[in-house]
Amino acid sequence: MNHKFISAATLALSMCAASVMAQVDFPNKPITIVIPYSSGGVSDAIGRGIAQKLSQDLKTQVLVDNKAGGNTLIGTTHVAKSNPDGYTLLLTAEATLTLNPLIYAKLPYDVEKNFAPIVAIAQVPQSLVINSKLGIANYQDFVAYAKKNAGKVSYATLGVGSTAHLNFEMFQRTVGLSMHDIPFKGASVAINDLIGGHVDAMIVSTGLIAAHSKSGNLRALATAGNKRSALLPDVPTFKEVGVSNFYPSSWFALLAPAGTPQEVLQKLNLSVNKILKDDALKASLFDKFSLETMGGSSESLRALIRSDTERMVPVVKDLSIKLD
Repeated sequence: MNHKFISAATLALSMCAASVMAQVDFPNKPITIVIPYSSGGVSDAIGRGIAQKLSQDLKTQVLVDNKAGGNTLIGTTHVAKSNPDGYTLLLTAEATLTLNPLIYAKLPYDVEKNFAPIVAIAQVPQSLVINSKLGIANYQDFVAYAKKNAGKVSYATLGVGSTAHLNFEMFQRTVGLSMHDIPFKGASVAINDLIGGHVDAMIVSTGLIAAHSKSGNLRALATAGNKRSALLPDVPTFKEVGVSNFYPSSWFALLAPAGTPQEVLQKLNLSVNKILKDDALKASLFDKFSLETMGGSSESLRALIRSDTERMVPVVKDLSIKLD
């Protein structure tokens, strides 16, 4: 009898059994979604909304753990080093996956080697918003003010190389402005300081500032998109104010540590795609924050990460952004 054949057959059967077991048994304990940002921002809202629906769909507790700091490095590295069993996931914005690899000389994780894409969740259109205390009424007046006070006007970022930073840098170069940046650890903190008059401007998720703009605490000057935001119908688009080649947006995705069983990744992908079609979640989360749902396969997310990374290479090189 061929013992090599028996060993190979036994191994194949064992792998098959393990595959079925993973499919049947997952999940059998709580899942944690790590968000590498502080609470209160869009990422937190998305994470908690997805976690609640996942809990219902997978019939297990899904927790959210905010691990902010280090320009998302702390939370992201934690997940990269976690067991690849599907019980520790990462929900993050594209900068973690596309920009950090370009700006850090020594990144403690490798997107390709340390992560398994699950699904793209949502795209987040952005708006240019300013401190109401400036007394500026519209986009044209702000640009004129910023040019007159070159180097003196400030804008908020979420750290060097963050989407908020690069969006504003690209905006400045497009329009011909020279402003200085003030970094914050989270969008909610930055918005509070914007309202308080400690910083002058920011490009941020439309959903986060819509209520403040309507109340007069902040003034939105322009929004991203081919049409006006339903949240701010009185605010013109960048195209309307004459900036047709500028579309600031961000997107969020769910990933697992590399090595997570394919059956687990597939189950999570199918569940999230199902959740993204939920009318109740659409009304309470996506419409509220002016988010555009994405979804799709894990491979389409992998392709998105690669294409956006390639798109940002010349921008990062032009700005000479490099961190240790």
